[in-house]
Amino acid sequence: MTSLFIALKIIPMIFAALFPVVNPIGTALVLYGMTRGVNDQTWKSMSRRIALYSFLFLSFFFFFGSYILKLFGISIPVVQFSGGIVLALMGWQLLNQNETSKPASEESLDHPGSSIESKAFYPFTFPITIGPGGLAVVLTFSAHLNRGSLLLVTLEQGAAIAGIFIMCVVVSLCYRNLKVMTKRFSAAAALAIAKICAFFVLCIGVEIAWAGFKALGH
Repeated sequence: MTSLFIALKIIPMIFAALFPVVNPIGTALVLYGMTRGVNDQTWKSMSRRIALYSFLFLSFFFFFGSYILKLFGISIPVVQFSGGIVLALMGWQLLNQNETSKPASEESLDHPGSSIESKAFYPFTFPITIGPGGLAVVLTFSAHLNRGSLLLVTLEQGAAIAGIFIMCVVVSLCYRNLKVMTKRFSAAAALAIAKICAFFVLCIGVEIAWAGFKALGH
């Protein structure tokens, strides 16, 4: 029961860390102005594809990111410490981000002549929805798993994938309801939600970095 409780706390942690980085509400508001010529049925289908690609993309890096790190000879405590610092810095930058700056996703979407279907993975999934920040989050959490027992690792992996899945469901819901989003969430409201979650990212990053620092000291 204790192992299950420890594992289950990963779900809200990884969701809270991914939410301000992925920023599905803010990105949906941006995408609304870029996809006005697309009919509702086509865009709903695209929303499901983007969410699926996002889930597969994040899951791949969560499971195989540690092997990539081993290939370069990077230890788990080092990844915990450095990844926690990166997460904390990301949270700090998101807290202090200038809301008047032009979203990177808006700049990345300028591909005249290409069909909407061809943009499902690039640039809609990567880098608009899942950018380097999202990859840094899942890599850090992968390194942060408690490796005391196979059961606990398996439970935490399942919980992390559940958290990623919930995040991608939120992405799908936000994207497929662009018109509703524009009516119910102003740019200021989306910014406020992102700022609140950014604070939690800062706290999570500090906690992970502290765990890595203590592991390096042993």
